[in-house]
Amino acid sequence: MSVGSKKSCAYSEKEFHHYIGIDDRPWLHLEISLGCNIRCAMCTFHEQLEKVTWTSLSDVQDLGDELNRFGVVHLGDGSEPLVNPDWYQIVSHISQLGAKVSLQTNAKLIRDIKSAERIVNSGLHLLSISIDGMTDNTVSRIREGIDFSTIEQAIVLINQAKKKLGSETPHLTANIVAMCSNLSEIPDLISFLLFHDFIKARIGFLELRQENSQLVSELLIYDKARAKQTIAMVYQRMDAHPQPFVLDAELFGETEGMSKRNACTAYRDHIYARHDGEMFACYGKRRLGNLFADGVDTCLTSEEYADHVETVTTPGNNICSACSFCRVMSFDVVDDHFGSEAVSYYSRETIIASLQYVKEGGNAEDYWRDYYIARNGGVQC
Repeated sequence: MSVGSKKSCAYSEKEFHHYIGIDDRPWLHLEISLGCNIRCAMCTFHEQLEKVTWTSLSDVQDLGDELNRFGVVHLGDGSEPLVNPDWYQIVSHISQLGAKVSLQTNAKLIRDIKSAERIVNSGLHLLSISIDGMTDNTVSRIREGIDFSTIEQAIVLINQAKKKLGSETPHLTANIVAMCSNLSEIPDLISFLLFHDFIKARIGFLELRQENSQLVSELLIYDKARAKQTIAMVYQRMDAHPQPFVLDAELFGETEGMSKRNACTAYRDHIYARHDGEMFACYGKRRLGNLFADGVDTCLTSEEYADHVETVTTPGNNICSACSFCRVMSFDVVDDHFGSEAVSYYSRETIIASLQYVKEGGNAEDYWRDYYIARNGGVQC
């Protein structure tokens, strides 16, 4: 697959999508399951992972060709889509309608060449694999229930299946969560992805969605210099490799969060639907209706949606001003990186004290261990 002659890091997201055949229509982020087959330390999307529920094939089929109004239907933002027994038929059905299908997975269920061939034969256009390190210990510590070797085997199987079946798709992309303890492995991970014909990787930093005694010391705000050095090393690996490759690491830019907010078009570019069909705009802030009960067109032409669009396109509106999504997108501002909720449950004073402790040569892990011991009356949590 060729994405052009210029260096990969020069591509915008829009340009890159055009190169792989994705047009400018909005994306639908559709969950087809609620639940997962592993436990990620940073996941707060679902609490009872063993009670998996899913979207039925018939619900998707009943939509007719309405899904074709989206340029991409992306499956798996917050749950593992491959636990849905109808995933293959759902992907095939949406693909046949003309929409490109993207799927994000932990890859645990891609176990053999037969399962890899099902991925390829489904018509899937993009396969995004979550992988955060280059060793079994790192990956299994972050994502309990899977390790690097398992993901590596799945990647090899997918490429074998694509070659055997003569298919260019699914294009392979990766989603990487960067934290203090895995920074040193990320450059080698990018080299690994390049070797295995990945075309894109997104490196995001750890976000605290709730209080977490195990992860708070992993936040990159404690090692900003090394984080930025890591991204620079990643670009060096890319430049030394002949294969075009797109890196999404924009979250590491200074004041990125506020610039994103000021130019945000999420209200029109990304629509979200839960496994039960409940449909939302702006990362869940405005309910539009129910995808399966009301239909796509009814939801997107509703008075509720029109009112929401008018509101969020008004400068200084209350919805955008209060939006916490961009607040965790800035790498260089304490309140932004920790998010307003994290600041509230740890207090800004506590966070500033932890940063000062590290600046004076201390270790963030020690600081937060002592913090929790003191808070729990001398008992280590």
